[in-house]
Amino acid sequence: MEIKNIKGEVLRNELLSKHTSFGIGGPADFLVYPADSEDLAALLREIRAQKLNYMVLGGGTNVLVRDGGFRGVAISLRRLNAIRVEREYRSLGGTYAVVHAEAGAALAKVISFTANASLTGLEFATGIPGTMGGAVCMNAGTAEGEMGDVVETVTVLTPGGELVTRSKEEMDFGYRTANVPAGHVVLSALLQLRHDEKKQIEAKVKALMDRRKDRQPWGQPNAGSIFKNPLDESAGSLIESAGLKGRTVGHAQISEKHANFIVNTGKATAADVLALMELVKQTVLDVHGARLEPEIKIVGEDA
Repeated sequence: MEIKNIKGEVLRNELLSKHTSFGIGGPADFLVYPADSEDLAALLREIRAQKLNYMVLGGGTNVLVRDGGFRGVAISLRRLNAIRVEREYRSLGGTYAVVHAEAGAALAKVISFTANASLTGLEFATGIPGTMGGAVCMNAGTAEGEMGDVVETVTVLTPGGELVTRSKEEMDFGYRTANVPAGHVVLSALLQLRHDEKKQIEAKVKALMDRRKDRQPWGQPNAGSIFKNPLDESAGSLIESAGLKGRTVGHAQISEKHANFIVNTGKATAADVLALMELVKQTVLDVHGARLEPEIKIVGEDA
């Protein structure tokens, strides 16, 4: 098995713990950084020809890689990170701009770009880790909004390396979900935003960031929210009221700050995290009668 004719970087047997926000994960057969969209298309065709498994790692957030690693190709789109204003127009309610952001652009950098351009609408995503592609795929959001609110279109690459542009309606955004067909890779998105006062936008971004840092385990290795909120309830509140805050399995701990976060306190394994997640699910079911579903993506195989 070999990956050929790729302009970008190709790493063999690379530990994914080095590339995930959890700091957890065994080796991938290959970790590939395509140089550009054409390189990514060529890589997908190569993968298809060899019938290899593949996944998009994104920013390495919102994912738990099992301790045995991933058999196949992990793809990082970090080099596909362009952000630009595509066009501007006037309409009812003010002056608008459409921003083009490639999938590998860090969400924090997209927010910084739009704030500097005096564009409002994306502030809700302040503090959400990861990349634009991952945010689109999971319709990332907070109580203030979600990606589906601002997306105009999404461009994806098919497994055969063909470009397809999908409308907002075709994306069928739902709670932490979007209609990205199996094997397709998000390449970029167009975001519809409105011009506003730069100082107001920056003040809102700062306030939201301060609130996140105050309420979430900032600076500790984690993968973001572990469970989806069931219906109109808060997963964090259910976990906390079940008496699980601070509970540990190995080096994995339910955060003392926010019960819907699991942190790696040192040398946590995926097995530690999975065991702790099972404990949480069963306890919350027993105490509250609520079934929690993972928000994070779990990939790979056991050691």
